[in-house]
Amino acid sequence: MKVVVFGATGRTGSLLVEGALARGHDVTAFVRAPEKLGDLAGRVRVVAGDVLDGGLVSDAVDGQNAVLVALGVAMKKGDPAVNAQGTLNAIRSMQRYNVRRLVVLSAGGTQQGHDPNLPWVFERVLKPLFLKHAFADLRRMETSVRQSELDWTIVRAASGLTDGPARGVFRAEPGYSLPGGRKIARADVAAFMLDELERRDNIAHALAIG
Repeated sequence: MKVVVFGATGRTGSLLVEGALARGHDVTAFVRAPEKLGDLAGRVRVVAGDVLDGGLVSDAVDGQNAVLVALGVAMKKGDPAVNAQGTLNAIRSMQRYNVRRLVVLSAGGTQQGHDPNLPWVFERVLKPLFLKHAFADLRRMETSVRQSELDWTIVRAASGLTDGPARGVFRAEPGYSLPGGRKIARADVAAFMLDELERRDNIAHALAIG
């Protein structure tokens, strides 16, 4: 399968690239700084640029079979809505070139209002004071994905992302978050997203994973 990864040098994005290569996919890495790919650069097609540039995004999507998105988010007022606008650019390009399969990384806790599955400190302190713009960015992204009419899956990862090895033991269910599912390894998230490329049962679903 020909797959383009947006956010290919991020902590989850780089795992998506490595995992896709290991599964035999033909990978295009969309990156702002190609040098950050390291040894992976010689094993992938590299498209260098800003995901906010719709023309460059279009060039990366052209000829692909599927799109994986694992972008950063706006953390403070005035930051560009990289996830929302970058994903919208990818969606428009997919519609233009009839590329159907889209798997995007979001986060647990994006729902408006109180989430009973999340810790009090996260809900009452971290979310409103430090993550307000990040979650607004993700909500805009999710809205564009749901309205796209593509074969999409949203993966809402638990807030406690770790950099340890994949454990292979996790839960994934429809919804915004999971009770008790507060941590997960990025390697498990990446593996799940890659599994979703070849599945059909979770199309048009947003899944919480933890």
